[in-house]
Amino acid sequence: MRDIKDYTDKYVDEPFEPTIVGIRKKMVIEQCKKYKHNNILEIGCGMNPFFVDFKDYKRMIIVEPGDSFADNAAELAKKGNLEVDIVRGFLENETDKINKLGIDLDFVILSSVLHELDEPQKMLSVIRSICSKDTVVHINVPNANSLHRLIAIEAGLIKDVHEQSAQMQKMQRRRTYDRELLREEVEKSGFEILDEGSYFIKPFTHSQMQRCMDAGIIDDKVILGLEKVIKYMPEYGAGIYVNVREKDE
Repeated sequence: MRDIKDYTDKYVDEPFEPTIVGIRKKMVIEQCKKYKHNNILEIGCGMNPFFVDFKDYKRMIIVEPGDSFADNAAELAKKGNLEVDIVRGFLENETDKINKLGIDLDFVILSSVLHELDEPQKMLSVIRSICSKDTVVHINVPNANSLHRLIAIEAGLIKDVHEQSAQMQKMQRRRTYDRELLREEVEKSGFEILDEGSYFIKPFTHSQMQRCMDAGIIDDKVILGLEKVIKYMPEYGAGIYVNVREKDE
């Protein structure tokens, strides 16, 4: 069972996290634009909800179990005078509230969540239960084959790319996915993959990246270069994603 308060407290202070969140959000926006997105559901919004940077929707729903994250989302929506439904709690406990809204979901965002769950299949099953056959679900997770983990292998710091680091354990991350494992997870749950990819080449750990930025070794131009260089190394990005839809029977 995840300790949400402990997680949210540590998340706020995690080094490099604001930078990687911004990079990841740009990628999610690109994916969202490829599909119908009138009605969007975001599962777990963190401190930077999707609606802050993406306004092209008719209805936005957020499901968030962390009180500080939900409070922040509510305040941001109020400041922006935005129509956002915020459902507090875990998705599996709040499906009735979502269904009562009477909204046909076009696009569901499960961003940097699946790898933190004790029972990922349970989450995917619940998502399927609130989707139609046309709903597109975007899922992204950290990549076991990220360049920084391959460097750690060659440096003798870890023995396997799927090995959990101390930071992963601190942040209650249950597993590390590579592309094959992520495919297997979503297909096992009854989804079919529409497309997939990777994003951002990260050569060092979060704390090392933050120290480089603080020292001026890495600046915004270098960060942008690391985003763009993914086209040369598409298997080794910091994160991987899939866009999926319910499989036709």
